[in-house]
Amino acid sequence: MDSKWNKVGLLLQVLTVGLFLYTPAALAQGTPAPVSISFDFRNGALGWEAGFADYPPATDTNDFFELRADIRSLPPELGVSGTGFYIQGVNHSDDLFMFIKRRLDSSNGIVAGQTYQVNFTFVFASITQSGCFGVGGAPDVALRAGATPAEPIAILDQSPLFAWLRMNIAKGREPDGDLAISSTGTTANGIPCGSQPPKYVSVQRNHQHTHLVNANSRGEIWLLFGTDSGFEGATNLYFQRIDVTLTPVSSPPAPVLLTEQNTGRGVAFDSVSLLKEPFSVTSEQNFFSVDRRTRLTLFGYNLELKNGEGVSAITAQAEDSQHRTYPLPVEGAIEVPNFTWIKGVTIALPKELQGLGDVSVKLALRGVSSNAAVISVK
Repeated sequence: MDSKWNKVGLLLQVLTVGLFLYTPAALAQGTPAPVSISFDFRNGALGWEAGFADYPPATDTNDFFELRADIRSLPPELGVSGTGFYIQGVNHSDDLFMFIKRRLDSSNGIVAGQTYQVNFTFVFASITQSGCFGVGGAPDVALRAGATPAEPIAILDQSPLFAWLRMNIAKGREPDGDLAISSTGTTANGIPCGSQPPKYVSVQRNHQHTHLVNANSRGEIWLLFGTDSGFEGATNLYFQRIDVTLTPVSSPPAPVLLTEQNTGRGVAFDSVSLLKEPFSVTSEQNFFSVDRRTRLTLFGYNLELKNGEGVSAITAQAEDSQHRTYPLPVEGAIEVPNFTWIKGVTIALPKELQGLGDVSVKLALRGVSSNAAVISVK
């Protein structure tokens, strides 16, 4: 995940602008059916949008990155008429990510909280020959496809020199991919490097996203294609057609609690003060509760609720060094703004935890348990 995309730092940033509760809609009835949709870009954009990330926008003066995305006529050498979804960029940042995305929702048959296996068949036209060498990496850059319950957006991430646009989803670094998007080869068009003058060639790929995807509580899934480049030159693609099938599966992926990198300690904050561990069982700052017990917010993913489900579908427990377990009352489910695939779960600390020091906590959704994360209770 992009060096874990500095999870703690980004969560601290978004916590300063607040969290909001999400409310599921009415209960869906019946067994979900597979969803199959074809997008032929000879018929226009069809709801797909483009974006760019992993570069500092302040340096994009005088069209420095040559970013382009539009519906345009296909190159004549393809021998077919019509249009494609064209996307282009020059990788002066040594990390440029170009992407197209498309929302699916209940109007397409997506069911809130349902888990899907996502398969693609897609056709794209590439001018990049196979086996070439370039500055920073090969010109045939990593091509990836996937899906996510959160809208993929590029947000500004401050750095000492420039603010960079970074993706809000777990996409990893080229060439591997991550939770939201996985590798489907490169943009190479199959013509050996230098064997003939460059020309666009249509390439068809089949791809099964390596992670199961939960629809969010609003019944949405976002489809995503992207290129991740180390090549310090131009990448040019025409997407011609995308066929996608989302097959419901009965066994959802386990929830995952976020931990601080390389420590196993939970990403957790006092829900009132936003302070980190160690936590007291009671807090004089908690003016919002008569019992003054400390409420913590833990963060994780794969916690999407189904239509009509309430927070009672999520449970939590702590375990001490003697392997004694303690139920943790769950009082709220939240979405992190801009990172809505990450959910926050607010729990109340029971008095039995006082003075225990390190304890491990777990969440469970419909009885499916997460990994354990360590927190300190004084």
